[in-house]
Amino acid sequence: MTDAVTRFAPNERHETLPNGLRLHLLPRPDFHQMVAMVTVDFGARDQSFEKDGQLVKQPAGLAHFLEHKLFAQPGYDAFSRLSELGANANAFTTQTRTSYFLTAPANEYEALKELLTFTQEPYFEAESVAREQDIISQEVDMYQDDTNARLYRLILGQLFKDDPMADDIAGTTESVHSVTPEDLQLAFDAFYRPDNMDVVIAGAFDETTVRDLINASPAGQRPAVAPVSVPTHELQPVSNDILEVEMDVVRPKVAMGQRWYDGADMPTGREALRIAIAGSLAVDLVFGEFSPTYMTWYDSGMIDDSFSAEFDWERGVAFLTIAAETPEADELIDAVADELENMADRFGALQADFELVKKDALGRLINKLNQLEEIVTRFEGSTFDFATLRDEINILQALTFTDVLEILRNTQVSALTTVIATPNALDM
Repeated sequence: MTDAVTRFAPNERHETLPNGLRLHLLPRPDFHQMVAMVTVDFGARDQSFEKDGQLVKQPAGLAHFLEHKLFAQPGYDAFSRLSELGANANAFTTQTRTSYFLTAPANEYEALKELLTFTQEPYFEAESVAREQDIISQEVDMYQDDTNARLYRLILGQLFKDDPMADDIAGTTESVHSVTPEDLQLAFDAFYRPDNMDVVIAGAFDETTVRDLINASPAGQRPAVAPVSVPTHELQPVSNDILEVEMDVVRPKVAMGQRWYDGADMPTGREALRIAIAGSLAVDLVFGEFSPTYMTWYDSGMIDDSFSAEFDWERGVAFLTIAAETPEADELIDAVADELENMADRFGALQADFELVKKDALGRLINKLNQLEEIVTRFEGSTFDFATLRDEINILQALTFTDVLEILRNTQVSALTTVIATPNALDM
């Protein structure tokens, strides 16, 4: 299969410019479009850093705020200009990254020039920042009205107490209204450095033209600057207490979480990616439709189609979350706790279905080779040693049942923590 993947994803080029900017060119000449992304190793969790020997603490949600404001350029809006140039553009902020990407017709480069310009030349005008505070505050309120979003934020709060991982990526209305133009400029200077950025391009384009364009752009011409020091996050122990909250729900909703590598050093680079893929496979097998336990829960009515089990890995953290709407919250919590406590044994008992789950996962990833946006936006930079979708497929292909079982047996995990959302008393 490696040869087949290479046919669909040939000739990937990776290089670093003199100023530290990293380029990842993934040509797909048979496509009629090109997707380009500028991604920065800076996200919502990065709320503090050291500058000139002093610790700088910034408001929650600042990375997301900065993402919004970079589109505001002197005299024009970059998002509108990209649209006028025939490109579809978007941006997103995660806990550890901020990314700006666009889709443009094949071999059309004006939109790419704009992407490599507005992400490098910030303009933070006080009146515009004040307007954005109101806009983002409305976004924050919208998330607060979403039961599933609130439940997910609460379970992260249980897993990462007093850590920025527990904060909403957009921040709070209070933190958003505290953001100043000076805060935004400070964060831009600290984190939007060429050596902290990657440019990823996939699709139909001329490599020489693109390479020359990037070198001549503001992204390629900005001078290298010294990196800032980011403090290490010291995580508190996870409590196995159950947090119960009232929400606007008809019947109880449960969210459960568990940290991996709790109190232990986390793997990095490609090894981190290998273990992240293994964790996802294990969760899919033990808590998916191939599991007889899952089917027993489903057939009994303890869970329904709302049940989900996800494994996540971001820079510095690895954790799984399980959520469901259920009429039997206590019983489901006990059942999930038993599965997790005996995860390696449960996985081992399902060896006959491992290849089916693995092939299903491979099929989903290979299908993404036909989706340029997926190829580009899955890129996680230094977290996984600049791996691409092709690397991800090759790592998954090489994973064996024994590999995953060994990882499950040797990984130190936290206690299981739980949040139960119950119907509002006034609604009953």
